[in-house]
Amino acid sequence: MTKLIELFINHLSAEEKAGNTTGHYAEVLERFEAWLFKHHHLALSEADAGKITGLILVEYYQSFHQRNLRTATRNNYAVILKKFFRFLVNTGVLSEDPTAALHSVRERKKPDTEEEKEYTPEQLKVLLELLSDPKSARNCARDAAVVALILGSGLRASEACSLNVEDAQAIKYGRVRCKRKGGGWANVEVAGFVSPYIERYLWTRGKCDPDQPLFLSQKGQRLTRTALWKSLHAKQCSVGIPTGVHRFRHTFTSDVDRNPIGGAAVSRDLAGHRSVAVTNTYLHSNHEERQQVVNSMGYAELLKPDNFT
Repeated sequence: MTKLIELFINHLSAEEKAGNTTGHYAEVLERFEAWLFKHHHLALSEADAGKITGLILVEYYQSFHQRNLRTATRNNYAVILKKFFRFLVNTGVLSEDPTAALHSVRERKKPDTEEEKEYTPEQLKVLLELLSDPKSARNCARDAAVVALILGSGLRASEACSLNVEDAQAIKYGRVRCKRKGGGWANVEVAGFVSPYIERYLWTRGKCDPDQPLFLSQKGQRLTRTALWKSLHAKQCSVGIPTGVHRFRHTFTSDVDRNPIGGAAVSRDLAGHRSVAVTNTYLHSNHEERQQVVNSMGYAELLKPDNFT
C-alpha cells in the first residue's frame, strides 16, 4: 500500500468509518494502482498523482464495462476514486480534481421476467438439504449456520463473520450484540431456529475458546465475506439456484415486511437501516403476491361485472 493510500485510509479511520469499509476502499484503490502501473507505468504517489488525467480515469472506468461489472459495482468504484482524489486536492497534493470526468450510471429497473432478489422457500429447501449432508461438500455445517443466522436475524455477511464463539450463547437466548455497518454497536434479535445450526457447527470444531471467531475459514482464520461467498457460490450453483450471500438478507427483510406483525418499520429496525427508504430497496414481491393484492382491494368485490348486469 503506497503512502497516499495509507494516509487516505487513516483519514477514513479517523472519521470512524467501519473496518469493512476502509478495507474495501483500500482494496479498490490498490486494484486501481495495479491497473495504473500496468497500462501507464504510474503509481498513486505524490510524484505521479499529478500525471493522472481525467482521460486515464475514463479509460479505467470503461474497463469496468469491458469486464461486465455490474452497474452498482462500477458506480461504487467511481465514488471511491472521487473521494480519494478529493482528499488529495483538500490536502494540497493536487491542485485540480481529475475525477470530474467520472459520472455514475443510473441503474436500469430490471424487467419483471428477471429473477427476484430474494429466495423462494423451494430454493432455500434445496440448498439446506445440500448443506445438511456433510459428505456433499466442504464446510457444510459452517455454511448452514451462517445462512441460518442471516435468515434468522438479517445480519450482513460481514457482521455475521465478525462474531466470536462467546456470542453463540447470546444467539441461543434470541439476541446478539454486534458492530453494525456504520460502526455503531446494536442488539439484534435472532430467531429461535438459528441456535441449533450454530451448536451443530461448533460441535464439529471441538473445544473452542470464547474469544475465537465464531466462523472459521478453511485455513483456521476468521471467515471473511469473500471466502463465504466463494464457498456458497459453488454450492448454490450445484443445486441450480441464484448465487450470492446478500440475497439471504433481502429474503429476510421481505419476509418480515410481509408478516402481519412486521412491516417496513420493523424490517428497518431489524436490518439496521437508518430509514425505511433504504429498507424499501430490500423489499420484493412476486407476481402471485402482486396479483393477490390487486384482487383483494377493498372495492374489488364491488367492481365485479356480475354486480352490474
